[in-house]
Amino acid sequence: MPPSAPSFPSASDRLVIVGAKTHNLRGIDVDLPKHRMVVITGVSGSGKSSLAFDTLFAEGQRRYVESLSTYARQFLDRMEKPDVERIDGLTPAIAIEQRSAAPNPRSTISTITEIHDHLRVLYAAIGIPHDPKTGRPLEKLSPGEITERLMAEPERTKVVLLAPVDLAGEPVPADLSASELARARIESLRRQGFVRARINGQLIELDGPEVEGVTKIESLDIVVDRLVIRDGAQSRLADSVETACARARFRISALVMTPEDDDFREVFFPLSFTNPETGFSLIELSPRLFSFNSPQGACPACHGVGSVPRPSDELLLPDRRLSLAEGAVKCWWRDKAPKSVALWKRQLSAVAEHHGVADDLPLNRAPAEFFHTLFHGTSDSISGIDGVFDGLLAQLQRLRDGAKSEAARRRFEKFFARSECPSCHGARLRPHLLAVKLPGEADSLGIHEWCALSVDAAHEWMQQMPVSERQSLAVQPIIDELRNRLSFLKEVGLGYLTLDRQTSSLSGGEYQRVRLATQLGSRLSGVTYVLDEPSIGLHPADNARLIQAIHRLRDLGNTVVVVEHDADTILAADHLVEIGPGAGHQGGELLVSGSLAELLRTKPDASVTLPYLVGARSVGARLARRPVSIDEQGLDWLELSGCRGQNLQDVDLRLPVGRMTGIAGASGSGKSTLINHTLKPLLTRLLNRSRETGLPYQSIRGEEVFERCISIDQSPIGSSPRSNPATYVGAFDEIRKVFAQLPDSRMRGYSAARFSFNRPGGRCEVCQGNGALKIDMHFLPDTFVPCEACDGKRYNRETLEVRFKGQSIADVLAMTVEDAARFFGKISKVTRMLESMRQVGLGYLVLGQPGNTLSGGEAQRLKLATELARKSHGKTIYLLDEPTTGLHFSDIDRLLEQLARLRDAGNTVVVIEHHPDVLRATDWLIELGPGGGVHGGQIVAEGTPEQIADAGKSPTAPYLLSAGPRS
Repeated sequence: MPPSAPSFPSASDRLVIVGAKTHNLRGIDVDLPKHRMVVITGVSGSGKSSLAFDTLFAEGQRRYVESLSTYARQFLDRMEKPDVERIDGLTPAIAIEQRSAAPNPRSTISTITEIHDHLRVLYAAIGIPHDPKTGRPLEKLSPGEITERLMAEPERTKVVLLAPVDLAGEPVPADLSASELARARIESLRRQGFVRARINGQLIELDGPEVEGVTKIESLDIVVDRLVIRDGAQSRLADSVETACARARFRISALVMTPEDDDFREVFFPLSFTNPETGFSLIELSPRLFSFNSPQGACPACHGVGSVPRPSDELLLPDRRLSLAEGAVKCWWRDKAPKSVALWKRQLSAVAEHHGVADDLPLNRAPAEFFHTLFHGTSDSISGIDGVFDGLLAQLQRLRDGAKSEAARRRFEKFFARSECPSCHGARLRPHLLAVKLPGEADSLGIHEWCALSVDAAHEWMQQMPVSERQSLAVQPIIDELRNRLSFLKEVGLGYLTLDRQTSSLSGGEYQRVRLATQLGSRLSGVTYVLDEPSIGLHPADNARLIQAIHRLRDLGNTVVVVEHDADTILAADHLVEIGPGAGHQGGELLVSGSLAELLRTKPDASVTLPYLVGARSVGARLARRPVSIDEQGLDWLELSGCRGQNLQDVDLRLPVGRMTGIAGASGSGKSTLINHTLKPLLTRLLNRSRETGLPYQSIRGEEVFERCISIDQSPIGSSPRSNPATYVGAFDEIRKVFAQLPDSRMRGYSAARFSFNRPGGRCEVCQGNGALKIDMHFLPDTFVPCEACDGKRYNRETLEVRFKGQSIADVLAMTVEDAARFFGKISKVTRMLESMRQVGLGYLVLGQPGNTLSGGEAQRLKLATELARKSHGKTIYLLDEPTTGLHFSDIDRLLEQLARLRDAGNTVVVIEHHPDVLRATDWLIELGPGGGVHGGQIVAEGTPEQIADAGKSPTAPYLLSAGPRS
């Protein structure tokens, strides 16, 4: 049970929602405690998000926006009033949703958490510049620091303070001889009140007889003052140092002789970051210079992005198993340019003939010299090519740089991939700024090197960073803030991520936890936070720290509402709300609301979730597994060896064909790197003829048994609202054919195209098949009103007159999947597709629901349903990344049955997953680890789930045993 939450004074300690009817909610009344952690759970589609985000958060945002001026409101995202009678006790609301970041290469973990902003201030304040050529550290002292250093000398130390005169920078009259110029300079110093100087290395009095012997001045230092270090001398010394600094440009010096010394020694005090040996000089450091978004700091070659587009040999030659005759090398010219195509082919044939490569030879058997010449050129003469052949990559670069139209430029850029900037090597900043170092206990780091550390390593480095007493006065608050923000990232289980990791490469769960850590750093109180499954992507071992972070957010005086299915998070809640009992129109009811202990005591049978928490029900208990043995005869294996992208440490991956394999491991251990960024791009390039490039590997074996590679991820099914579940799975094509075969349609000459809302003819042309018209209200939310011509039904009157079983095509689109499956009954071509959607838990979806309103989990299951609806030939490998995202225990049970169907049809299923119930249900389990980031990237366990659990040596093993033996 969760620890008791602290009490906070408030006018109202309750958050009361009355009459919530948003989407499928059935007039819910619920009373929530404030300043507590409230978990809302329920089956997928039951209405959890409708209550948390579309009601609670939406009303909080609406109230905030309405408090602003009309001028300010036009610049903000606007939210319509949710369908709820009233909400009392609502504080300002912040939503931290489970979504991926926008693809901005300038957005990194350090920038989004403001760590980079604090770091820039720290480097500008106490960073030590170095000469980028020699690596020599450069120092700049203030007059106060110079005074302190001189006053630190032993008492009775004699000091002669010198200010050099820049002879090269002085204007010299052309008509003066060297001796006349020397006398003029000496006279000028006398007039300024100076008594002594060091001329050509000798100290002389300007009124003394030695002056007469000076006929040429090669070096000149003014003696600003002579004094002895003793109590009371500091004020005079400080004034003299100020005078010397005002006259000097780069440095001043002092002749120093302690009571123990026999002679003077010269000590130099730099006034600017300058290396006199190389002439390198650095301007004043400022935080702006360390920003790669600033023109003053950004690398001029890549403009601060760290990468530049370059021609890619992998995109030009995606499949080396093909021959030249089979089109192995892709041509960038279109057929409309026959002369260019002919020249290109002639070059290709000439290079092949030069290296003895036949047209029908698979290129994976061609010599390495052929590829080097083909891509990088050669200085040798090649028969059939006039002049020097400099390679396809150089040609492609020239064509792209010289393209006269954007269309031509885009055509060439299809064969470009981003690679590390050759100037800054991915560091994003100018060389002299990269040479500014922060001193560490063991080593000094530039800002790019510091950001390349993992969160764990950066936190440890910052804890041990030595800071002088003087520096501490200026930068200790900055250091404390950096330590806090790094510790917050560690708390939410992101210690394995590097700070320079682009946010666009983060999973939705990782990005959400980064934003959660940012909110912890802001230390706001009195806020209602709404979180969307923050445990997504976390290994069970990391969950405890995440829950502690959520409790810290609560303990600051906030109300934290969490939509969640994870058992540990539910058990840690102060208050539990369950919506159900089913999905869609079968849900939307309040099943239980109260503390977990109270609900277990009073309403154990009213909940769908509680039986799973107490062990009365288990996931995957009915699932039959298929045996796997290393020595099994007739079992094929897909082998990918030498994987070394990102943190992978020369990993050799072996996957049994025709089995379901789970990929487990701590967060950041390399699961996605291995499967999504190494295996998937390789297989899609080899099997699907894609142009996707992946991370490095050494070799692959066994891929010939597959015909297709299908990645079932959580990316949207379409950005257009015209895409919907019925069109995506292909059911709508069959439904339109059914309507086209009706007697009314045949009599009128209607084809299936007549029943498409995307084409003219059958659709309403007033709204163009959208069913609604948008009215721009400027500073008010855009209003969508039903189209008066079609009454919101998308089609014109004539099309709607055609009915099947009394229902028009618009009525069918308004049905849920389950209703439609019953409606079409024995029409197998339609019901087969609808049944596949129902089997993955999407029976509640409306057939015409816009695709861009589906959650990531719904989109992923819709893709799975599409595959289930296809006739399987057993030669497909399916890759799934955390398919249990957004799923209730009962939904996971159903999902596992469908994955087993794919496997039993002879296909190979690979699942990246953290959920222990799913891992226990796999035939073969591979665990990466042992930790995240640099502490991961190795296969630490491999075998059946029972073998790994019995060995007990891996981080996942204890969680495979936690639910007891499987039946």
